[in-house]
Amino acid sequence: MSGDYTQQQTLGEQLEAERLSLQATAPPAELPGYRMERFLGAGAFGQVWVGRDLNTGRRVAIKFYLHRGGVNWSLLAREVKHLVQLSADRHIVQVLEVGWEADPPFYVMEYLESGSLEDLLATRGRLPIGQAIELFYGICIGLNHSHGKGVLHCDLKPANILLDEDYRPRLADFGQSRMSHEQTPALGTLFYMAPEQADLEATPDARWDVYGLGAILYRILTGNAPHRTGELLQRIDTAGSLPRRLDQYREAILRDGPPRDHHRRRGVDRALAQIIDGCLAVDPEKRFANVQQVIEALDHRAAARQRRPLLLLGIVGPLLLLLMTGILMTRTVLETRTSVASALRERANESNRLAAMFASRTLELELRKYFEVVQREASRPEFETLLRELLQDPEFSELRERIASGQDAEQARQTLLDSPARKPLQEYLDSRLALYDGADSYGNSIDLATMFLTDDLGTMLAISYESPVRREEDSAGRNFAFRPYFHGGHEGLPPDTDPHSVEPLRRTYLSQPFFSTATQLWKVAVSTPIYLDPDPAPGQPPDGVFVATTNLGGFDLMRTRGPAQLNQIATLVDARPGALRGTILQHPLINDAPQAAEASMDQRYQLAPEVLDGLLSGERVDYTDPLVAAPGGEAYRGAWIAAVQPVSLPHVDPTDPQESTDLLVLVQYRWSEIIAPVGALVNTLLWYGVAAVSGILLVIFVLWLVVRRVGDQSRPAGPAEGEHAPPTDTKTLAVK
Repeated sequence: MSGDYTQQQTLGEQLEAERLSLQATAPPAELPGYRMERFLGAGAFGQVWVGRDLNTGRRVAIKFYLHRGGVNWSLLAREVKHLVQLSADRHIVQVLEVGWEADPPFYVMEYLESGSLEDLLATRGRLPIGQAIELFYGICIGLNHSHGKGVLHCDLKPANILLDEDYRPRLADFGQSRMSHEQTPALGTLFYMAPEQADLEATPDARWDVYGLGAILYRILTGNAPHRTGELLQRIDTAGSLPRRLDQYREAILRDGPPRDHHRRRGVDRALAQIIDGCLAVDPEKRFANVQQVIEALDHRAAARQRRPLLLLGIVGPLLLLLMTGILMTRTVLETRTSVASALRERANESNRLAAMFASRTLELELRKYFEVVQREASRPEFETLLRELLQDPEFSELRERIASGQDAEQARQTLLDSPARKPLQEYLDSRLALYDGADSYGNSIDLATMFLTDDLGTMLAISYESPVRREEDSAGRNFAFRPYFHGGHEGLPPDTDPHSVEPLRRTYLSQPFFSTATQLWKVAVSTPIYLDPDPAPGQPPDGVFVATTNLGGFDLMRTRGPAQLNQIATLVDARPGALRGTILQHPLINDAPQAAEASMDQRYQLAPEVLDGLLSGERVDYTDPLVAAPGGEAYRGAWIAAVQPVSLPHVDPTDPQESTDLLVLVQYRWSEIIAPVGALVNTLLWYGVAAVSGILLVIFVLWLVVRRVGDQSRPAGPAEGEHAPPTDTKTLAVK
């Protein structure tokens, strides 16, 4: 038994068939009503000719049985009987006429021009998925109709599926067919026959045809019949008798299990693969029970595929809508944040400018207090009396002249420091300075670093320090006529300038900031002329100059007020043209961290020229605090909103025009604090958006699960009335 034959022929029959096929130049007989046109082929028992029905003009196939002795007339009668019985179905080859009494016997059936499915597969190998499903569905419909009439085909294979001009299938060759109630075994074709059918004692079963359906679809999709290998063919051909061949076939299928090559075919979806598995299940109990179940599975797959775009649209549509809504919402929130942040920045800039103006005005008022203190101290009667007595002392006057003229100045200085005449004035200054350690007697907040006076030539007569200094560091007895606080000029004079050529200042004066190496802090000095004559003549030079100095950090505006000041602070900036322009003179960090002050001796913390120019012109500047680079400056890291305002001299004399100092007040506010409420609002909105999106996604997912569960409940029962699922864990059999 080979894989291509249903019934065996003897050697003589094969030789006779070959001879007849070579000699078929004329039809075996002329049939009334038909005209023979051409020879189509020869088989074991006769010839097939293509003819034409003279009444209808349609082409027909006429099969002549030439070897009465070799024909199993019961099988032939069964085939023709079943074909006639099923002739109403367009999926089964139509029998048009039967002539058993003729010589030779014949029957006429419709002619199908496209040949068999086997011919098509031999040419094309395998078919596209869509065409394969369409062909297979037609085969199932025809076979289901046959089963409905009680006829089991029992020999389904591609060679028994004929194709019309539109390649629609027709079931043919019912020679092995059985009625569903018959008990007579029927052998099919190797590799299309169910394993339990390969038994000479088997009882016909509808599941045999189900297996054949699966084998045909497997062949259409993969190009080879299931389990068909050269090795297995060789074992079957060499097995000997028919029962042993059947045993080899059946044992190979039982051993190997269902094939799996169709799972690897691209385009074969899970549902289609499961249909093939359900047809080719080795155990008939796990196979589809009948063809109707196969059709229902195909219909369910088709319906599911038709619903898939809708389901996909039902899921993707809301997701896309949700995505677009989320994008628009996020973009709207972020754009709103940007516009609100821009508006807040403008308002913060304006607020900061007002704060800088207020800070500048506050500092001017503080400077006014220092001016008033210096003027008040310089005009105290007790002070004037002590100064007058000292200046009238002949010995002290000689020492002052020697110091001013540079004649043995250091020796004269030492003598001056020890002079008893100077002691009352020194003690007086010490007592007065002690009163200004934080506040004066008028309740003003005053913090003086030094208080001293010079004579009319610039020699320092006495000086009181906030903290005691060593004798060699004491500036008393030295001449400072070159200092701006003495002559009131904008810049200092060379130290070797002749004091006799320098005129003392004539009005209260605020010096430029200067760096004290002793305290490592920036300071300013307030000085005022001293007139001992109660009614000095116009242009009369003063008798001396009274000076008080203060650290820039001593101003109330510059004092640290706790952690809150880390978000809004005021600093002093040097506005003098030159190398010092933009230098940070005073900053809360300098008060809080001595190491920052020490570092400023070696490194100046300055604003870049373009930054300072932008702040002065009122432009929008992204400000970064220079003190970030100082020790302990990490707390000032980040972006700031900044504004500057020049500091003017206080109006001590209303008749004098207000002059600008070399100081700028810079007020900076931390940007993160300004934008923090907006950021919190945006985060809240985004979290609400995320929560809403998550909720909608959850609803979509739940609805999808419900739809899927409803779809699963409407799915037809699986193989063997749904009791068993098709196996999917079998080993793959390599098919050649």
